[in-house]
Amino acid sequence: MSLISQNKIKLEGGMSSMTDLVFLLLIFFIILSALAKNAVDVDLPQGGASSPSKPALASVVIKPDNTITLNNKTVDLAQIESAILAAVAEDEEKVVELYGDVESNYGTVFNIIEISKRNQLKVLLMSKK
Repeated sequence: MSLISQNKIKLEGGMSSMTDLVFLLLIFFIILSALAKNAVDVDLPQGGASSPSKPALASVVIKPDNTITLNNKTVDLAQIESAILAAVAEDEEKVVELYGDVESNYGTVFNIIEISKRNQLKVLLMSKK
């Protein structure tokens, strides 16, 4: 008497559906990568015709030789923070207008922006009309 069954169950799965899925995902990502752009095209505006509703109490001008003037008074970089804070003390909006010459040093402009950011002041980068 034979107790061994003739019906054997195969434990192998069908791989054809899995390979189809992998190829479809591959095609999907190839198409997406071809459509994706690395850069964004942005049309930057020119200097606007609009001006702030009221003039700021602190107007910082950086000249081509990197000298800094605050409200038409020359100020050293070491004392500019205290001078700006004194100028905006009465301003409820705490706005600093920053005029940087094209020939001025980027580091000087960045220092003024960093001082304003540290003291929670708003900075308006002014341009030609």
